[in-house]
Amino acid sequence: MSKRMGFDVIKGVGICFGVVNRHVAAAGALALTTALCTVYPVIQVRAQEASMSSEFSEKFRAEHDFDIPAQVLTDALVAFGQQSGIQVTVNGDIAQGVSASAVQGRMPSEDALRGLLSGSGLFYTISRSTVAIERITEGADGATLLDPVMVEGRMETATGPVDGYVATRSAAGTKTDTPLIETPQSVSVVTRDQVEIQQAQSITQSLRYTSGVAAEVRGSASRYDIPYIRGFGSPSDPVQYQDGLNMLRGPGYAFPQTEAYGVERVEVLKGPASTTYGSAMPGGLVNAVSKRPTEQERGEVEVLVGSHDRYQLATDVSGPVTEDNSLLYRFVALGRDSETQVVNTKEQRVYVAPALTWKPTDDTTLTMLTHYQRDPEGGYYGILPTVGTVWSSSAGAIPRSFNDGDPAFSDFDREQFSVGYEFEHVLNDIWAFRHNLRYLDIDVSTKDIATLSLAADGHTINRYALTTDEQTRGVASDLQAQADFATGMIGHTALFGFDYKYSDSSQYRLYGATAPTIDYLDPVYGVATSISLSPFVDQDQTISQSGLYVQDQLDIGNWNFLVGGRYDAVQTVTDNNRTNVRQTQNDDAFSWKAGAVYNFENGIAPYVSYATSYLPVSGTDFNGDAMDPTTAKQYEVGLKYEPTSFDALFTLAYFDITQEDVVSQINPNQRYQTGEVQSKGVEFEAKVALTSQTNAIANFTFTDAEVTKSVVNDLGDAPIAIPDMTASLWLDHEFDRGLINGLTIGGGVRYVGETVGGYSPNAASASARRIDVPGYTLFDAMMRYDLGVLGNNLENVSAQLNVTNLADETYVTCLSNNFCNYGNGRTVYVSLKYAW
Repeated sequence: MSKRMGFDVIKGVGICFGVVNRHVAAAGALALTTALCTVYPVIQVRAQEASMSSEFSEKFRAEHDFDIPAQVLTDALVAFGQQSGIQVTVNGDIAQGVSASAVQGRMPSEDALRGLLSGSGLFYTISRSTVAIERITEGADGATLLDPVMVEGRMETATGPVDGYVATRSAAGTKTDTPLIETPQSVSVVTRDQVEIQQAQSITQSLRYTSGVAAEVRGSASRYDIPYIRGFGSPSDPVQYQDGLNMLRGPGYAFPQTEAYGVERVEVLKGPASTTYGSAMPGGLVNAVSKRPTEQERGEVEVLVGSHDRYQLATDVSGPVTEDNSLLYRFVALGRDSETQVVNTKEQRVYVAPALTWKPTDDTTLTMLTHYQRDPEGGYYGILPTVGTVWSSSAGAIPRSFNDGDPAFSDFDREQFSVGYEFEHVLNDIWAFRHNLRYLDIDVSTKDIATLSLAADGHTINRYALTTDEQTRGVASDLQAQADFATGMIGHTALFGFDYKYSDSSQYRLYGATAPTIDYLDPVYGVATSISLSPFVDQDQTISQSGLYVQDQLDIGNWNFLVGGRYDAVQTVTDNNRTNVRQTQNDDAFSWKAGAVYNFENGIAPYVSYATSYLPVSGTDFNGDAMDPTTAKQYEVGLKYEPTSFDALFTLAYFDITQEDVVSQINPNQRYQTGEVQSKGVEFEAKVALTSQTNAIANFTFTDAEVTKSVVNDLGDAPIAIPDMTASLWLDHEFDRGLINGLTIGGGVRYVGETVGGYSPNAASASARRIDVPGYTLFDAMMRYDLGVLGNNLENVSAQLNVTNLADETYVTCLSNNFCNYGNGRTVYVSLKYAW
């Protein structure tokens, strides 16, 4: 069976002969049989749990790390007893000539014993605290052989939920459902469980404990998600994907934002990714995987309150519509109303995401994914002067709660809607066809006053005014044909694809160079009632991109090879309605990648890869010529380790990325495409289930990023907002004994190193012109309590407390001179959840 099955369910894992004592309820016996077949193809088990003592039952279900090779049954049972603490009796005549199957990994003792007996024709019986092995004889001791039952076994899939924090599969790197250990590129996966335990309120916040990522480059601003990855980033460049399709955006402020409550996992593909995704940032991309309908009835309602008068209500329900599970549904919704740490600012959101899955046959699946989101308020998105935040001021520091805007001239309203589908049809044992499609519509209007400069007195801020009205709508499509076949000893997973993106956007922007000043020592609001504005941007723009790509994953023994290539054609048409000038720009690019992984039997997998990317650049250079796409290449060498004895994934990677044809801009009318940026670094990431109750996440990144060619004053410096070092550690533990049974406690520490925050034009020397933004260390903590331990009337109810920036550290981020922001101070959230 291929390890890259692109299906949610592996069909026909085996035939299970259930042996059930007549005193056990038939429904429970059938459920037990089905569960067993999830792990082992053919198992004969006798269920006698009714006679098991409660103390022994708990011991029998306790998890242990098992490493029992295939061997004669008696020796295997001795090893089982040593590793589980449970002794098993067996008659020598019964065990004679019988071999036990291998059992490895962390699992309950009962699952390990069933695994040892898999295919042996034997079963176990339990009487209070005694376990005995017997041979199946029809009708003996009330046991009855059931008819063969075909069952379906489940496994983790690239789009499905993960139990815990350790994901083992993803489609981000290959667009096929591939084990991470076989992917020759670094991929980080933030699971739903991690998002919930850390109470991340946005995609950006979910990446706080991810290696290679500078998550919150705009401080407390929460309106957009713009993480920087592996030394590269820009608010205007595409890094956001959802369900493998680009989240289309406009040229101005028409950015979509993905609601974190609506995602199953957040994936970070690091390094160039144009071979499978087209135009892309050199550092990588972020792919949010939507919650999908489930075959099991499930649901939850959560109420959250917290700092700055935050109130939030969310629900998530899912299950089958029909008895045969051919039609499934999911409904996710959220409402939010909150102040922020900055005066006169609010966050508001209404989010609804219905989904439907239709499976007319075992080989055909159609999933409809839609969402509607309205953000009447987008929080604080202003900017602060460099002096008074990063640099000290004789007038004193600017307060963290200070708003450089004015509620009399402030507005933000974003409305976004998408509808799409994922279609898959398995033609035969070799071919499968998929088509993913999404239509996205975004409308954004903004009105703001923001910092222009700091006056000579050191505490009066000169401001400008800006209003925008923007719309973007378009479609993203990805058509794929996947072939799983073998040529001799070589296994192939070949992928042939054609993807297409089209967006149509309009932007109307007014600008006022002078707006009323404000004194940050004594701010007066409500004065910006009459501001002179002039048309600044009035344009329509369409972008179409077509890409043909091919990829092959080759399995040769313990070797996994990956090779792929792609050709893209991009057309950008811009109509300047102020000058009645149309500009058409046509770009094309070829990108490719190659990689290899060797998987040792002990779970260690060294890998090496090479990948390229391109990114179109609009506009013209100083000579009036259209600019070429910037290009990038990456060499990556790494080591992954997926232990066989416990649940964990370790990734160590060295990367070397060079981006060429970078635009250096002296002023708006002087642009030169002669720049180059190189980013080298080392990343380490570990996600470990230390025990069934204890989890750990550890990350470390060292980035040596440098502008190696430039005509402006950043030559030799790191790119703006790229930290030289980041590190984080998270631990949580769930108690299951005594008075604190049901309590989970956790905490983490995050370090973000020093960054370059831009350049001041008035400083006396080059070194003084550079704005060095200090690094910072933040502490987080959480506590969750399962109220169900207090009584059945509170079953499935849990309460959770999260505190971020526990020490209330004050820190600053900057993207340019006089373009700085404070990060979030201490934030407290308390939530109550009922799940069923």
